[in-house]
Amino acid sequence: MGSSWLHAQFVYENRTYSPIIKTVILEQSSQILSEPVIYLNSQKKLRLSFDELSEETHRYEYTIIHCEADWTESKLEKDMYIEGFDVQKIEGFANSFNTIQRYVHYSQTIPSNDMKITKSGNYILKVCQEGNPDNVILTRRFYCIDDKAEIAIEVKPSSDAFIMKTHQEVNVKVKGKNSYFFQNPNEDLKVICTQNSREDLKRQLDLRGMMGTYLDYSFSDKNQFEGGNEFRYFDFTSLKFRTQHIARFDYINSENQVYLLPEKDKHNLVYATDKDFNGNFFVRNEYQQDNETYSDYAWVHFTLNKDLNLVNTYYIVGGLNDWRVSEQNKMVFSDGAYRLSLYLKQGVYSYQILSDDGSGILSPAKIEGNHSETNNVYKVWVYYHNFSDDYDELVGFATVEYRK
Repeated sequence: MGSSWLHAQFVYENRTYSPIIKTVILEQSSQILSEPVIYLNSQKKLRLSFDELSEETHRYEYTIIHCEADWTESKLEKDMYIEGFDVQKIEGFANSFNTIQRYVHYSQTIPSNDMKITKSGNYILKVCQEGNPDNVILTRRFYCIDDKAEIAIEVKPSSDAFIMKTHQEVNVKVKGKNSYFFQNPNEDLKVICTQNSREDLKRQLDLRGMMGTYLDYSFSDKNQFEGGNEFRYFDFTSLKFRTQHIARFDYINSENQVYLLPEKDKHNLVYATDKDFNGNFFVRNEYQQDNETYSDYAWVHFTLNKDLNLVNTYYIVGGLNDWRVSEQNKMVFSDGAYRLSLYLKQGVYSYQILSDDGSGILSPAKIEGNHSETNNVYKVWVYYHNFSDDYDELVGFATVEYRK
């Protein structure tokens, strides 16, 4: 992991550190496409699952780390936020069945019956080789909420006349539940908003003042989001029968190959509504049984027919690559088009093509286009600094799906 792992200001992210670990999912138990959220003193659990592209079973263990609102490690000692054992084994594992790509599928309920979370806040789930905490294979963010805040969210086309057709405005109001009172909200309360699951779009909203009994976080530049466009998607639950966005299948070098139809440049097209998963994915196979061990892997090939652009860089972005931007999801110009191949498990995937013009800021404007009508999911997290224990409590969470 290098020295940065131990640095006090290390920012924890959703990361996979081993090239043979694939399809990492952390969500609420028995609820696909759900946010990894639990509530303090609730019986609800999360479920972690991932594949190791190997026929050999390995032993893994996990721990959890309490973080501040900015995802740096908090000052709390483990016995201040965990009751029971702070290191637990990954107990569920099974070999894939009748797949070309052999793998071992691992699963675990979080937290286990031997681990109780006693403080609200941001948490990192860290999985490592059993007995070797420095050999980290993956980290995943999750949230534990002490529900003290009432949150009202309004989404609408931007109030700014210059961007009202391309941007959406997210106005938020917050107050304490059951007479709970937030003292000094200017200093101690953080209200953070995200669009879909894009971490690069995370905004800490500014307090504008009071509106009745609510703290008002509205009408500032930070409340304005590019509308983007509906997500692209493809379905390769079958490796034999083509669905809407599949051009053809192949089998090369003992590996499945899936070729998608060439991507369209949509930024000049009229907006058209479409059902999508806002960048998420789920695993499925045509047999409709034991998706986790019967589903195979394939190289999925993306093509964007566009002339070489020496300014913009294009990325495939979504849950299929943890919403991360890296060399692994950058489209490369070759044979007259931009191309990318990703090794994915059978299922249904949604994604967008975002561009970086050299500023380091990703935008849908160049390929997807921006529309104020676009269906997007906005999530709001409210943190309150606890001075007695010196950490950021997570006191509220709300989500709204905007449909015009």
